[in-house]
Amino acid sequence: MGFQDELRTYWRTGGALVRIILVNVAVFLLLHLIDLPFFLAGRQGPDLLAWLKSTSDLHGLLLKPWTAITYMFLHWDLLHIFFNMLVLWFAGRIFQDLLGPKRLLGNYLLGGLLGLAFYVISYNLFPVFERYAAGSTILGASAAVMGVFIGIAAYRPDLVVHLFIFGPVRLKYIALIYVVIDLISIRQGANSGGHIAHLGGALYGFMAARQLKNGRDISLGFVQALERFFDLFKPRKGGRMKVTHRAKTRRRGADEPTLNKQARIDHILDKISRSGYDSLTKDEKDILFRASNDR
Repeated sequence: MGFQDELRTYWRTGGALVRIILVNVAVFLLLHLIDLPFFLAGRQGPDLLAWLKSTSDLHGLLLKPWTAITYMFLHWDLLHIFFNMLVLWFAGRIFQDLLGPKRLLGNYLLGGLLGLAFYVISYNLFPVFERYAAGSTILGASAAVMGVFIGIAAYRPDLVVHLFIFGPVRLKYIALIYVVIDLISIRQGANSGGHIAHLGGALYGFMAARQLKNGRDISLGFVQALERFFDLFKPRKGGRMKVTHRAKTRRRGADEPTLNKQARIDHILDKISRSGYDSLTKDEKDILFRASNDR
């Protein structure tokens, strides 16, 4: 199997998590490949970042509204994209297995949007940021990743994960450390806006998890609304008459496979609560993944 075939397979089978990571990496590589010939020639290349990163300047944001989305798939520094994708992979595997790929995509997008909103409001409201009257800029997936990470940590706070150095740790403590670091870092360094955006993404993840436990599925509803919107622009195929027949009788025990499947999933979730996600076998992870895709 060639490299392109492997990428297509990952794209088809990896769910939203793999697709988000692939898009981030593809944008990162494409930007550097475009810029490299200009760098070698000692010339200034096209400033593509200026068209894709977002800004705290309201006028500039109105002129480039697409940047509210593109900024959360945009990186320039290698370490920036590496650590963002590492955290997304760590939290996203658990999120997608337990809550499904569509909710993961919803948390990513809405976490990124609320993070941007926090950033824009803060830079236009608080006097300490008046020196950025002309507007500052923001790029990176950090706020969107926090929407995923805090989302699953708030939904299953006592879930145990096994870290390389520290051993078994409850997910809520890792999430708390991340939030505290962002709170402290707002007044330190030159990336105050980035840390504020992180907190916005974290707040969305927390709210979405609480609402989901109360029966209101914000992230899934958002993605389904997007799907209906994009369906309006799909070409309609010529319809054919389809004849269906209703079964006359219902076979006894027809629901047994479904019940057995749900019991299996419940057993796996109990195992996660007792021993952590990493204690699952590959078959058990596959069962969770397939179940999440059915939601």
